[in-house]
Amino acid sequence: MNKLKQLLKTKKPVVIGMVHCCPLLGYKDFPGFKVVENKFMSDLQSLLDGGIDAVLIENNYDIPHYEKAKRSTIPQLTDLCVKARKITNKPLGVIVLWNDYETALSIAKFADLDFVRVPVFVDKVETDYGIFEPKSKQCLEFRNNIKANEIMILADIQVKHAKHLIERSLNDAIIDAIGNQADGIIITGKWTGDPPTIDDANNAKKTSKEVPVFLGSGMNFNNIKNYNVDGMIVGTYFKGQSPDKKKDYQNIFPWEAKIQKDRVSRFMNNL
Repeated sequence: MNKLKQLLKTKKPVVIGMVHCCPLLGYKDFPGFKVVENKFMSDLQSLLDGGIDAVLIENNYDIPHYEKAKRSTIPQLTDLCVKARKITNKPLGVIVLWNDYETALSIAKFADLDFVRVPVFVDKVETDYGIFEPKSKQCLEFRNNIKANEIMILADIQVKHAKHLIERSLNDAIIDAIGNQADGIIITGKWTGDPPTIDDANNAKKTSKEVPVFLGSGMNFNNIKNYNVDGMIVGTYFKGQSPDKKKDYQNIFPWEAKIQKDRVSRFMNNL
């Protein structure tokens, strides 16, 4: 059975920690294979040692992002996911920016991962990297074609870092995603470090019914008990304090910044 689905049966919210990969092969800041692997393993181990429930792997520093990942990055990202599976039985997932569900599902199937995150599932958005159309039907068809239906699809709803080109409420977008068979939904604030409102979280939980709701940004030690949701995805908070209060949050930290095990432990112990 899918490990994340099993974990969602527990009473406490599931905490998914993010490993942001260094720039991968083909990007100008690529630091070399050994550096990428060592940093990846260090961050992964800090999450595991801190008591994290699950891990989401992301090519965060492959900038600029494209709708489909550069071919040069895919073998390396796959290798990292395979190595991650070898050292933990906890639920693992992958997101391939900006919206490469085909690569994400293929890697997840090959590396025996449990879930993927799809930023644009039923919305239409404009980002710094272009306009992205909804891809729910194509995503489901591809998952079926590669016989990967056991892999959960966590779909962002009105994703952060984007201008939304379909005028509708958050709840209407959630209903659309659930109607298109999303296995879980993710709601975020507008930027990294910006949490969703409590009202949005409560409404999402009410609207989603049996489909789990995850918070995808802005969770920290002080606010985690304010929300009644099924899970939360935490990335930059585990690296330390934000360097400023500005809204220019594309990447708060340089790729060299490491996840701090003590911050993970403190967060997990406060649930």
